[in-house]
Amino acid sequence: MQSRQSNKNGYSRVRVAPFLIHTGLFILICACCARYVKYIPDPEKDIDRWIMNFEQQKSFSYEYEMRVMSVRVEAAGDCMIGKGEKLAGQWKSNGDVRDFEYIGLGDIEYSRKDGAWEKASRGEQSDVFTQIKRILTFGKFEYKDFEDGFWYQFKANVPFLAPDRRKEMIGMIKISPDNYLPEFIWAGLPDSSSYWTGRMFKYNADKDIKSPGREYSDYLAILTEPSEYDDYRALRTRLDMIDIDYRIKKADGGILLSVPIHHKLEDIKSMLKPGGLVIYGVVGKGGAAKRIGYVKNNMYAPVYLTDVVLTERDIRDAEIRFDQRSTPYISLKLRERRKMPQVVAFQIDSVLVTTTTLDTLKTMDRIKLYPEMQYLDVEILRAHIVQPLSAFELRPTGGELR
Repeated sequence: MQSRQSNKNGYSRVRVAPFLIHTGLFILICACCARYVKYIPDPEKDIDRWIMNFEQQKSFSYEYEMRVMSVRVEAAGDCMIGKGEKLAGQWKSNGDVRDFEYIGLGDIEYSRKDGAWEKASRGEQSDVFTQIKRILTFGKFEYKDFEDGFWYQFKANVPFLAPDRRKEMIGMIKISPDNYLPEFIWAGLPDSSSYWTGRMFKYNADKDIKSPGREYSDYLAILTEPSEYDDYRALRTRLDMIDIDYRIKKADGGILLSVPIHHKLEDIKSMLKPGGLVIYGVVGKGGAAKRIGYVKNNMYAPVYLTDVVLTERDIRDAEIRFDQRSTPYISLKLRERRKMPQVVAFQIDSVLVTTTTLDTLKTMDRIKLYPEMQYLDVEILRAHIVQPLSAFELRPTGGELR
C-alpha cells in the first residue's frame, strides 16, 4: 500500500500566509463563548478513540462477506445501535444458493421463511454490530499508511472462521478521514482461505427497524408520589424523545402503556426514571468542597463538589450532536447567559454522570456534556434532562391495548 501524502505522518504540508499566523489559529464562537480549535488527527494516538466512537454512533449501514471453507455468505443491512438490525443476503455452498432475511430486536430474532416470519432467540446472524465489536476486541492497532483513509493492522478475534488456526488470524481496518469511523474491515487467515470483510457507511442516518409482528407488553404506570407535572403529557414527551414504538391511554389508577415485546421491563424502567439535572462546581482535592461524589458510583473516581450552579430549570433545551471526531455529546442551551466554574459535574437521577472542563470563564449560554455512552443511552439521558417525570411504578397487566 503506497501513501499518496507528502510526508511520513500522512499529512500534506500547507503554507500559511503570515497574516493568518498573526491572527492566530483559534476561532471564537460567540454563541457559546468557547474557543474552537480545528481537530488535527494523530493516527498513532487517536485510533483507540476512533474505535470507541464507533460504538457510540446512532446507526450505520453495512455490506459484508464471509468465507469459511466451501461456504460463502454475502449480506447487506442497517443497524440502529442498541435498538436493532435488519439485513438480507445469500448463503452459497457448492452451487447451492439460499436467500435469507433477518430482523433482530433486543434478544428476539425474526427470520423470513417461505414468505412468513418466524420468531426465535436472537443469534449473531442478526447482530452484525456484535460481530464487528468481537473482531476488534484484541486492540493494539498498528498504523500502516494513509491511502484515502488511515489503515491499521491488528490481531483479529474471529476464531469461528478456523478454530484450529485462530492464533494466525490478522485484520486490517480503514478509518475514514471524513468522520474518523471504520469504513472497511478485513479479518481472517493470511492466505485468505477464510475471512470476514465488511464495509460500513451512512453513519447516523434515520433507519426504520420494527418488528414484523405486532406483539406488545402492557404496563400500568402508577404514580408513587404527588406530581407537579401533567403526567400523561410528560410521559408522551419522554417516550417521543427516546423514539420508541408505544401506545398509551389514561386509565383508572394510572396510565396504560404498551410497548413491543423486545423491550424488557428494566428497559422501560430506565426510560421512565424521574430525571432531572443538577450541575455542581468542582474543585481539586483539598479545595473548598461541600461534599464528595463518585462518577457513575465508582468509588475510585471521587469528585470534590462545591455549590449547585445549575438545575434542569435553567436549561432551555438539549440537543444531541457529534463533534469533529464523531463523538456524540449533549449540547445544553441555558435560559440565560451564566458565568460558570472552570470544572463542573453533571448529576442526573442522583448519579454523577461525568465531569467536564469548560473552555472559558466568560459568560456562556451553552454547555457540552460528554456522557461516554452508546447513542441510545445518550438519547435517554437527554430525555431525562429535558422532560423530568414524577416517580412511577410499572405493573405488568398481561393484556394488549386496543
